[in-house]
Amino acid sequence: MISDLKAQLKIYFPNWDKLTEFAIASGRPLYLVGGALRDLLIGRKLSDLDFICPAADLEFWETELLCLTQEPGRFITMGTGAERYSVRRLVGSQLTIDLAALNGPDLKSDLKRRDFTINAMAYALKEEIFHDPYGGRQALKERRIVTVAPENMRDDPLRIVRAVRFMLMIDGQLSPITRAEMEAACDGLGQVAKERFAVEINQILATSQAGRGLKELTAVGALPVIFPPLAPLAGLEQNNFHHLDVLDHTLAVVENLDELCQSSPLAVKFPDIPDRVLLKWAALLHDTGKALSKTVDPDTGTIHFFGHERFSAHLARETLAGFALGKDFLQRIVRLIENHLRPLLLNLDNCKEKALRSLVFDLESDIDLLLLHALADLEATRGRDPGPRRQNLIRLSRRLKEIYEKEREVFIKPLISGRDLIGMGMEPGPAIGTIIRMIHQKQLAGDISSKTEALAAARKLL
Repeated sequence: MISDLKAQLKIYFPNWDKLTEFAIASGRPLYLVGGALRDLLIGRKLSDLDFICPAADLEFWETELLCLTQEPGRFITMGTGAERYSVRRLVGSQLTIDLAALNGPDLKSDLKRRDFTINAMAYALKEEIFHDPYGGRQALKERRIVTVAPENMRDDPLRIVRAVRFMLMIDGQLSPITRAEMEAACDGLGQVAKERFAVEINQILATSQAGRGLKELTAVGALPVIFPPLAPLAGLEQNNFHHLDVLDHTLAVVENLDELCQSSPLAVKFPDIPDRVLLKWAALLHDTGKALSKTVDPDTGTIHFFGHERFSAHLARETLAGFALGKDFLQRIVRLIENHLRPLLLNLDNCKEKALRSLVFDLESDIDLLLLHALADLEATRGRDPGPRRQNLIRLSRRLKEIYEKEREVFIKPLISGRDLIGMGMEPGPAIGTIIRMIHQKQLAGDISSKTEALAAARKLL
């Protein structure tokens, strides 16, 4: 196994043999730990290497790693307060390298403080020994998420969400003990910074099993604590379009999007990972306003949620304000939520062209995401026959796509500006507008898709 690991590590770190030789010759401990070993054992591509060493050796190994990676730049210090300077990070072109001080007097103490057994393995370069004191390799084989120690979940309740993320990563299961520890630690979730949640939730939503992950978080009691507007949706009855309460319906919508983002009957392009994440954020919070807007007709007993999309948009904006998702990203989420009912309320056989164009112009390039959300929403209902509405939505997507393609020049903004060209040495004047229009035409034709490509084309023209 050791020889296999070394062979794989040399792919990502070509000077691995030299690093090992140097560790042996120096007599100074250096350990590769955590995610890199986990990922190598399950055949995942590496994006980072995590090393630990005694605190006194941090500067020594920082110098050697920087030399052997042959990456430009330097290690930067991470952490705050007492942890300041205990972690160093080098972000390279292919790999991120973290170097941290041992958390405890020795390797076993450090590994005992880690979250799950699959992340509590280490490879000692000086001795060329694989350390697995808590059975992480076996847990990987059995595809089980197991905590290293009962107190670790309470020490950092974010690990509740991380447990689900790792479960999806290895396509596995939570062990019964882990699940019980997650439930017991939920009362500490309120102490976790929201931006830390965002990092983990984003990775869950990026997968094709986001619905399953969110259901697991709901089952252990975590999701309504992280997102308080979801709490009153559990058990909230809906009208006869629906067979599920609002919370279960919400989770079903996300589950449907897991499939529709890969295969859909709609005339839409499949979203890239950032747009998938955005779409599922919107789905998660799209019906939160139903708890505030529910009314019951006294004569018929019919349940209504008039204007719930506006309440939902407001709650999403409030709830996600501290998650550091980015202003534009949050605005797009809110816009999808505000408009999520519109495609389902348009009947292509009798709606006016003005209504169709209005929808396209309001959503711009996010029209595809809105249509995917609408279909996922519709598929999460089994009350009245959804078949005709589904067919209408498929036809509607084609017509909206036609309108968008016809008007796409309005929506696709130029990738470069006059300021960019002046920064390249161009004198202010009419020629700047000419260059921007020429580049924009290449962009509309699909020949240019990034600002880097646009700037390169501009340099050529200049």
